[in-house]
Amino acid sequence: MKARGLALMMLLGGCGGGGAMPDAAPLHGYSLPQRPGGFTFHTQLPPAFSRFLPLSGEEETREPPEADFYDPSSASFFSYLFIWWLTDTPDLSTTALRADLDLYYTDLCPSQTVAVTLADPEPAAADAEALVARRGGTLDAQTCLGNPVPIAAVETSTYDCPDHAAVIVLVSPQPPSSQVWTDLLAVRDGFTCW
Repeated sequence: MKARGLALMMLLGGCGGGGAMPDAAPLHGYSLPQRPGGFTFHTQLPPAFSRFLPLSGEEETREPPEADFYDPSSASFFSYLFIWWLTDTPDLSTTALRADLDLYYTDLCPSQTVAVTLADPEPAAADAEALVARRGGTLDAQTCLGNPVPIAAVETSTYDCPDHAAVIVLVSPQPPSSQVWTDLLAVRDGFTCW
């Protein structure tokens, strides 16, 4: 009887305890819209390609259709966003974010000539729920994923969510007035966490 009680406690603990239903929504999480016609990539942090990135948690991307993402003549070339859904207490200062993005792209591209800039944060509006700050900057990788890449604008948004910090990074070499940036900003603005 004692072994059965322990097994039942372990089973309940593995399912969230307290009789939680398997289909119940997680206690803490986030929602981020998909890009129409695009695709998503999901990995653990640090990712396999950048083992020394000092972040833990998960990463998920929102990318345009694959043919457009890799086609230098497409308006959606190298234009995407990703979220870092972070555990622990990450350093989200401008200096740390710049260093994290520099290491991430040096390993992803791979390129020893990566240069990332980030400006000081813009404070969040008083009515912004979890948003802490936004920073604008640039990414100069010169080549990435086998293609020459023009200097891209980068925007980071940091969020203070229950039990997690979140960073959403938007990247595109297109001008700010382009449809690509309108689409990326719409996905970013659809982010919620609980």
